[in-house]
Order: sequence, then structure tokens, then C-alpha cells
Amino acid sequence: MEGALYMTASRIKIEDKPALKLNIHQYTPADATFFDSLGIIEKKDEEQPVRTITIHSQEDFLAIRGKILEVYNVLAEKGPRVFLEAK
Repeated sequence: MEGALYMTASRIKIEDKPALKLNIHQYTPADATFFDSLGIIEKKDEEQPVRTITIHSQEDFLAIRGKILEVYNVLAEKGPRVFLEAK
């Protein structure tokens, strides 16, 4: 699955409140418009471009994940990585 689009998530704290950082890796320019529409923006200070969003509630996470899964199929889950393929 090397080079395939995948997402990762990590739990973080912001001002002592739990949040989730969702990251999209190995995306293509064709994917960018969709992720922009979800507020998942490109972070330019990484070695490889990553799109990221900080989510503050489980409901928001489930809604965003649901929208992603409307457009992408899950190919595999390997550890913290969920590999995706456009439908």
C-alpha cells in the first residue's frame, strides 16, 4: 500500500480539553478539493504534505469520517493507518 492515500488520527489536548487531530497523507491534487470542503487543510511545514484538521467532539469526528467514507473505500487498516481508495 506504499504511496496510497491514508488517514491517521491522534488524541491531543488543547487547553486541557481532549481533541482529535485527523491527518490525511499521500493525497493527490484531485483529492484536495474534497478535503478542502471538509476543512481538512494542507499543512506546509511537514517533509511530505499532510492535510489536517483538529476535531473537538466525537460527533464532529464521526460526521467527518462518514463524509470521507462516502467518497473513499477503506482498503485496509494497519495499525494507526487507514488506507483509502476513491470510489
